[in-house]
Amino acid sequence: MKRFFLLSGTLWLSVFLLPLFTPHDEMPLLRAPETEAVAVDAETNVTVLTGGKVETLPLDVYLQGVVAAEMPALFPEEALKAQAVAARTYTMKRASETPAASHKGAMVCDDPNHCKAYQPLAAISANWGASSADYEEKIKSAVGETDGEILLYEGEPISAVFHSSCAKKTEAAADVWGRDVPYLQSVESVGDTDAPNHEKTVRVPIEEFRTKVLATYATADFSKSPVFGEPVRSAAGGVKTISVGGVNITGQQLRMMFGLRSANFTVSEEADAVVFQTVGFGHGVGMSQYGARGLALQGMEYREILAHYYTGTQLGKIEKKEV
Repeated sequence: MKRFFLLSGTLWLSVFLLPLFTPHDEMPLLRAPETEAVAVDAETNVTVLTGGKVETLPLDVYLQGVVAAEMPALFPEEALKAQAVAARTYTMKRASETPAASHKGAMVCDDPNHCKAYQPLAAISANWGASSADYEEKIKSAVGETDGEILLYEGEPISAVFHSSCAKKTEAAADVWGRDVPYLQSVESVGDTDAPNHEKTVRVPIEEFRTKVLATYATADFSKSPVFGEPVRSAAGGVKTISVGGVNITGQQLRMMFGLRSANFTVSEEADAVVFQTVGFGHGVGMSQYGARGLALQGMEYREILAHYYTGTQLGKIEKKEV
């Protein structure tokens, strides 16, 4: 089935002409753009690989499970709405692509490292205790009040990636994945320091470190000092590459190799261990969830939050075209 995504509403370019920070390190309040509904051809159901099986779910039911699994329900409503739009946009983009073989033909899976986290809302709510009814209503409201809204760039749904928290800036896609994406640029972010374990120390026994590096980079030489060279960093502070035993390794590779929370780290060698000090959690590209929380607490609406993190995008609204 062909799927067409039309956009309407006000361009958000003027948002980025405003200064990013006030003297008090707060984002200025921005006027939210209007969004007009347009009829498009779109799926109302989503196929999801979850628990090893492919399930077909109504789009809104699936999104409720994603928002609840991806963002704490105690976050401000505007942050939850921003999360709902990002999740819907990602799903619509996947719907327009060929289903991945690893998904057994499904549009998306419930692995947050591959697609988005997902659990049935009722299953997550069971862990919320006395707050379950209120939190369920917040999640359903976030999905319902943004019904059909997606982010577009040049008329197409964007890859609305997001992460938990970053340092003072998000990462540009080019610095993390090596490919420039116009709407995934480095932008200022506030409120991220409120994230749990925003700064984290990881100690890796020296022999474990050497064994893992040599398994992939056999030419690494640990006989000379210093083992680590000066890292090449992105504008946001993430490690793009660093010399380890004379071999250049990307920060993302080291992150995956040693289970680091982010590639924004400093590293040092002690007598018995290699010590990483990380900042933030996730790849750092796109919307910061704790940054979205921070902006919402400053009074920003979800559309303004999305406009900030996804540079130059526009907000469209999809509806099922009646035949």
